[in-house]
Amino acid sequence: MKLISVTGESVAPGKGGSPSDTFDRSIATWEDNGQQKTVTVTYCRYFGKVLAERGIYDQEAEGIPVTHLVAPLFEEKYPGQKETRHYINDTESFVALFEGFSLPKWKERYASALTST
Repeated sequence: MKLISVTGESVAPGKGGSPSDTFDRSIATWEDNGQQKTVTVTYCRYFGKVLAERGIYDQEAEGIPVTHLVAPLFEEKYPGQKETRHYINDTESFVALFEGFSLPKWKERYASALTST
């Protein structure tokens, strides 16, 4: 599978005082044998701060938003998922996506997608 594009967004606030304004979404589009698949992963925005606090990844220092990393890392960790929309609400599950993460290796692997974002 080839990563075509990756992006991220803040989830728009809902009605009625919903806490949805505290969520981010990572979106990655893949191509495999001429077929496209878009994977989205929604998670608590706070988890990005946890990564920095634990010294795993600091988006402010590295310059690539966490939202650009999560969906590709999710697809790597859980390949072949039939569902294309995922939600992570547990800090440790989120942190586990970054187990063994190396930004230079990630950039090398997905260089073509980075030029299109």
